[in-house]
Amino acid sequence: MLRKAFLFTVIFLFLVGCNNKEIISYTRNDNKLVSINYPVTNVGVLDEAISTYVNRIYLEFNENKSVKKPELNISYTYKEVNDDIINVSIQSEIVTDRTINKIKTFTYNKQTNKFLTMEDLINDINVLDYDIKNLLLEKYGNINMEYLSKVSYDYFTIDDENLTIYFNQSEIKNSSNELIYLDIPLNSLKLLIDIDKTEDTDIYLSIKKKDISMDDKVVALTFDDGPSQYTDKILKLLKKYDACATFFVVGNKVNFYDDTLREMLKQGSEIGNHSYSHKLLTRLSEKEFKEDLNKTQEIIKKLTGFTPKVFRPTYGGYTNKIKKYTDLSFVLWDVDSRDWSVKKKDKILKNVLPNVKSGSIVLMHDNHEYSLKALEPMIKELKAKGYKFVTVSELLELKNLRQE
Repeated sequence: MLRKAFLFTVIFLFLVGCNNKEIISYTRNDNKLVSINYPVTNVGVLDEAISTYVNRIYLEFNENKSVKKPELNISYTYKEVNDDIINVSIQSEIVTDRTINKIKTFTYNKQTNKFLTMEDLINDINVLDYDIKNLLLEKYGNINMEYLSKVSYDYFTIDDENLTIYFNQSEIKNSSNELIYLDIPLNSLKLLIDIDKTEDTDIYLSIKKKDISMDDKVVALTFDDGPSQYTDKILKLLKKYDACATFFVVGNKVNFYDDTLREMLKQGSEIGNHSYSHKLLTRLSEKEFKEDLNKTQEIIKKLTGFTPKVFRPTYGGYTNKIKKYTDLSFVLWDVDSRDWSVKKKDKILKNVLPNVKSGSIVLMHDNHEYSLKALEPMIKELKAKGYKFVTVSELLELKNLRQE
């Protein structure tokens, strides 16, 4: 049933389209762990190719019969190379008895209505071929020479500095399970296209302080897994009732919603770190864990000037060991709306309202419409009971003061 629901959601969104770029988000936490995020570009052929590929990966994952609880993580990169060209990568990681990493990239020209190859982008691929193979040998060592002799450059991404080329992991005898890639500086290439580079801007935002006394009844609303198409509507409701929340965001989504993140801070809400691509963090090494969190910290700071101080682990999974890997305040919850599971406004309210007490942290998700529908009656009821709304950091500060 879960599989069918996911497929329907993707197909429906593709058919109806949307006015702005959005992100398809799907999570699952039962006998399997699933986190899927990928962009809707509003370019029909490109969106169809991306959603078809993601569905194929998901269906293959669902057929897995591993004894170990399996995990699927699908994340993406998105780059508007210039006014005409979009470059999207879809990276999948399947963790069962072993870890399999795959990447698929799509580069599409809206002007010519065609998918582009490496030969469409750079003038000297044949000249570079020799250098690229030498770099592969230097970086990865033990490579199947037959594969190397006929290596292709089908999968690539572009950012402001590098052209990154990805290679077939199974043919390169590397001991790790990481993706195999090379970064080629753009200034070393003879490009056939123009690259629109992102301009750095200095943005400095902080959370608007609220007047809270020691004796106030307080509650912290929190939202995981966003931002999404519903987050702006959630912010409007919070503003309407002079409320706030803490949004634990997924790092690879925030570029699509930079204005939304800045609005969070302007209104007095808080941004927290919820990893970069929603992997199960307890399966990561210390180095991988720190890289994941730091990547999210950096992109949020770049877009808003604000550095998150709080962190929530994906799926609520943690060990005492990983808590020591970060200086960020480690935040869970005591009231779970289970919005992702119950999917009904009334059930969400039933899970939350009877269980809130002063100092509670409420868990919700801002990538579901039913969470949005439950928010207004939830805020009204809590205000009627005399609660004031604070961010998680303000709640932690208040709890410390009350203990002194």
